[in-house]
Amino acid sequence: MSAEGLSCRAGGGRVVHLVGQLTDGVFGFLGPVTTALAQSGADQVVVLFDDAGGRHLLPRFHEAVELVFAPGGPSRLRRWWTWREVAREALGGMPLKAVHLHGVLPCVLGTALAREARLGSSLFWSPRPASGSRPLALTAAVLLWLLRLLAPSTRWRALTNGTKEAAALADVVPQGWLNLVESPLPAVFFEAPRNEARYPLIVTSGYGADPRGEEAFAQAAVLLGGDELHVTFNWIGDASEVSRPRLKAAGVDLFDVADDAERASRLASSWMYLAPDDLRSFPYGLAAGMALGLPCVALDTVEHRELVRHGETGYLWRTERDLMHHVAALIDDAPLRARVGRAAREEARRRFGEHAFRDSLLHVYEMPLR
Repeated sequence: MSAEGLSCRAGGGRVVHLVGQLTDGVFGFLGPVTTALAQSGADQVVVLFDDAGGRHLLPRFHEAVELVFAPGGPSRLRRWWTWREVAREALGGMPLKAVHLHGVLPCVLGTALAREARLGSSLFWSPRPASGSRPLALTAAVLLWLLRLLAPSTRWRALTNGTKEAAALADVVPQGWLNLVESPLPAVFFEAPRNEARYPLIVTSGYGADPRGEEAFAQAAVLLGGDELHVTFNWIGDASEVSRPRLKAAGVDLFDVADDAERASRLASSWMYLAPDDLRSFPYGLAAGMALGLPCVALDTVEHRELVRHGETGYLWRTERDLMHHVAALIDDAPLRARVGRAAREEARRRFGEHAFRDSLLHVYEMPLR
């Protein structure tokens, strides 16, 4: 639909999200943000491209969120020019509480539109998931320069959902401009009942193509497998076509899942969650495993250390010997599995529960809690 006739139900003005292309990575943060704001009574509009890639995500938006589509064009330049005109219309005509810019080009174009319209509302920028800290820091530095040039008097803040992103931005974004609001996990991960399989079952969860993580899990399955131990391995979720034969050859059973409920159900029967290397800025699978109350054994990386307190909410390994030691200890000691799993779930609920996320987000937005 067009931006015409958009209403402003809640007091304090409208929140406009300028997105561009909708992807699973973008929606992973945008979806919870718009839902939390909608539940608080905020009037919201999301401006995004009308393309096939993100249509499967549209039904997952909160029913109170209005979606404004920018039609595609014959070229990338034409597409963004059309998007700019639709965004300008969405920003005009009514009071604004905030403008939230998701991604690089929406940030640059949205800031220019805010300056053009002489908007006095707050500007938030959320980077998309990044594979490395250097590109994100460089991008942030360039954007900060542009923001100061285009809108020197506008209140502007970065709002990120990952500790890796926050660390990358910390040396670039001025103190007080950077806010960390970690994405919540769906309630189904906290609510799914635990039901351990008869024999030791070690699982991990796939989210998109991650060849390095897939290779690491296959190697772990070969290292830890053996008929005498009756240990089985499951890969729950997406796996790349290249890695599927390798995982099967390592004795890993692959299970595609349709939604979070099915994923949670399959994970809940495991004895422990194994987190190999992960290319994403936020280890979503590990966090979900913790929320399920699974004792987790994770490769010792910066991202995993942000989630796991070694010996309390899970275990970190650096060498194959470490991995074998922690897995064997958990297999042999059911009370240990239960104790570590409970601690992991409590930590996940504290950090990634929906209420914690909503309170943190509304605090940054300076909106009252309801």
